Amino acid sequence: MKGMSFGNSPVKQKGPLPKSNIGLLETENKDTYVYDGSDLRERINDYEDRIGFIKEDIFNTDKTTPQQKKDLAKLNQELAILRKKKS
Repeated sequence: MKGMSFGNSPVKQKGPLPKSNIGLLETENKDTYVYDGSDLRERINDYEDRIGFIKEDIFNTDKTTPQQKKDLAKLNQELAILRKKKS
């Protein structure tokens, strides 16, 4: 697939999988729980929940901030990496 660029996709992930999920991002509520274990399914659930919380905030305010877009992209990227490792 010469000439194709995958950007920041999980296809470009190199090296071992981090041992825990990333910490809270700027637009996440400070009271949001972050799973810090090593169970892959629970880590995936954590990212899915955190994405859902940000989307709920967007729905409640009827607008998306640039930082929310960045945080959603980061969480979705991390989620894609875990899903790739799971399969």
